[in-house]
Amino acid sequence: MRRGGFFSFITDHRKRLLKMMPNGSICAEIGVWKGDFSQRILEINNPSELHLIDPWMFQPSFPSRWYGGVKAGSQSDMDDIFESVRERFAGSPEVSFHRKTSAEAHSEFPNDFFDWVYVDGSHDYDSVKSDLELYFPKVKPDGFLTGDDYFLPCQETGGPAPVKQAVQDFVKENQASIVKIIGGQFIIQKN
Repeated sequence: MRRGGFFSFITDHRKRLLKMMPNGSICAEIGVWKGDFSQRILEINNPSELHLIDPWMFQPSFPSRWYGGVKAGSQSDMDDIFESVRERFAGSPEVSFHRKTSAEAHSEFPNDFFDWVYVDGSHDYDSVKSDLELYFPKVKPDGFLTGDDYFLPCQETGGPAPVKQAVQDFVKENQASIVKIIGGQFIIQKN
């Protein structure tokens, strides 16, 4: 493992995923938090459009998640995080903000719009499966649905990996195939 430990290891997997995505593309990130990965997308992929989709909403019903109390303790904290992300990308005209849930935002985009979408919002089975189903038609033919935390156990129960199960079920039910698993990153290609 490189200097920097575990987080460098994770970052390297994300960097490998980004290097597989097309440069100059139209892409979206679902689940933005503070915009660190968004910055990496800009630096590595130089997208023509980057759509940041996140409600930046405090959700105390998920106390084991960052946005439910682990790192943000109130809606005021989430509002501050959103403002810092807006300021961070104020000089990047290719970045658009969609401060709403992924389910609310999907209708803003026509079908076959994105070259790729990165799914990293809520990590429960239903949310991941919904994001995959809602954004699959929005991805161009031969485009990609990608995401994070493929092997992460359920954050509430410690049970089996809900992201992995949602991805596997989605692929079985749709004209898609898993191209690659890189650490905890997944890449699905639309056939």
